[in-house]
Amino acid sequence: MTELNNTANPWLVPITLGASGLAGFVAGKLFGNRPFSAGRALKIIRHDFSREGTITGSWIDHRQTPFQRYAVKTSAYQGGLTRLEDGEPVNYEFKVDAYTGSLLELKRLGDNEE
Repeated sequence: MTELNNTANPWLVPITLGASGLAGFVAGKLFGNRPFSAGRALKIIRHDFSREGTITGSWIDHRQTPFQRYAVKTSAYQGGLTRLEDGEPVNYEFKVDAYTGSLLELKRLGDNEE
């Protein structure tokens, strides 16, 4: 019985590593490089903006649009929100990267521009 265990052990580690590597590769192909949902992207932006003031409204377009700045090309969601600043509502429009959730563009709207 000892001989059987000694001959099986040298193959156990390479087979386990190979199987886990294959599983990781397949999982990466199935789940990797997937865009955020528009709702999740909006939640991230709302969270970041709420640190500096109360959010009174927000929206996001669920369709991805191509976005390019210089040599960087990606897909983006467009949205907007209203935040209270010094007790006054201020409107913003933004574009957020559909794959990372990062803010790509931000524009303050209205007559209150400084």
